[in-house]
Amino acid sequence: MNSFRYYSDLDRHPFTGERKVNFKAKVTEKESLKKFFSETVGTKWIQNVTPGKVYEIYKVEGYGDCADFYFKDDSGKEQYLADFFFEEVEDD
Repeated sequence: MNSFRYYSDLDRHPFTGERKVNFKAKVTEKESLKKFFSETVGTKWIQNVTPGKVYEIYKVEGYGDCADFYFKDDSGKEQYLADFFFEEVEDD
C-alpha cells in the first residue's frame, strides 16, 4: 500500500481517510489538464507545481474511489492535487 499503482486504481479498493505513504509520482503533462497550470478563465490556477516534474508523495487522503496526493511544491509548501493529476514514474 505504498505505491503509486495502488492509489491510482482506487476503483478496486476504495478507502476513506488519511494514510502516510512514501512514493514518487510525476505531475501529468496531459493536454486536457494544462489549463489548470495557467491563468485560464473558469479554473482554479495551480501555482508552484511543474507539469512533468517528479514529486515525493508523503500522504494520501482517500474519498472512496478517488484521492488527494500530498507533496511539497516548488516553493517548499505543502500542496495537494487529485490523483488524476499524476502519472507513474518510469524506471530508468
